[in-house]
Amino acid sequence: MKRGVSSVTSPFCFKNLLKSAGTFDKILPVLNNYFFTKQMPPMCSADWEELMKITRFGRSKRIAVAMMAVIMLMSVMLQGCASKSGSAAENESDTIRWINASYAILTELNGWDYTMFPGVKTTELNKQIQIASLEQWWDVTDRRSADETLNWALSEGHRTGFVEDAIYLEEMGFGEIPADERIAWELENFDIDEDDAWFFAQTYGFYEEYGEHAIDGWDYCRALNLLSFYYIAGYYTKEEALDKSLEIARTVQPMFDSWDDLVDSYLRGYEYWAEESSDERREVYEDLKSRSDNPYAVDYHTTLEKNW
Repeated sequence: MKRGVSSVTSPFCFKNLLKSAGTFDKILPVLNNYFFTKQMPPMCSADWEELMKITRFGRSKRIAVAMMAVIMLMSVMLQGCASKSGSAAENESDTIRWINASYAILTELNGWDYTMFPGVKTTELNKQIQIASLEQWWDVTDRRSADETLNWALSEGHRTGFVEDAIYLEEMGFGEIPADERIAWELENFDIDEDDAWFFAQTYGFYEEYGEHAIDGWDYCRALNLLSFYYIAGYYTKEEALDKSLEIARTVQPMFDSWDDLVDSYLRGYEYWAEESSDERREVYEDLKSRSDNPYAVDYHTTLEKNW
């Protein structure tokens, strides 16, 4: 069952928290994953007055957004969880379900709805929060920077750096060292710690086994995910986001044999990017496949066509 919240029955005031509003911007990246699908709780008049003051006197819009995030997060903690009711999957075409599935792992981790595009309701609040999130994580602030970032993901992404790193390791003679001895060899010959040694050994291991396209799935799935963010933020219309998603999906689909194949590539890319294990995301993937609303139930080889 997906997590959700029940409706709020009484307002609460957080006016005193605004005294430390300057620190809210620092926790926005942590908070913004929690509330996109949560209902806005009733606020007392003082809350609205303070939010209006912030706007009126030109203080950071992101602080105002962060404060609303605090309200939502507090409402989640105060209310507990409720079961998800119904599913939007039956209302989406197989093509949109395919697009949604390509980044369903992150959608689930964010607490959003992987059965609908773009995963959350396109409200003004969600728009402002997504604008702040895109600026924080992607340096995207408008349509131009959105296009530049998407083009980077499609033309270069992290796969370019991955190949460069792997070739450098190969030139160092990494391939001549037995796989189970590489970390020890690195620690003996270079001034690095065990985490770095693991990362380099992992990177070369992926390259050695899967070649230069080992993490392509990571970049393409993220590009598809970005388009859903762009729609929420208002940088793309829904049709523009889906049209571009269809174009990318048609490129990606023949590159892999199945959902497992695509997700394996995505998870390898995550490990390269995050420099940590992808076990948590692997568990999410396996859990999603076991659900009644399994996003991967749509045939990987389904015909992708425009039907919106």
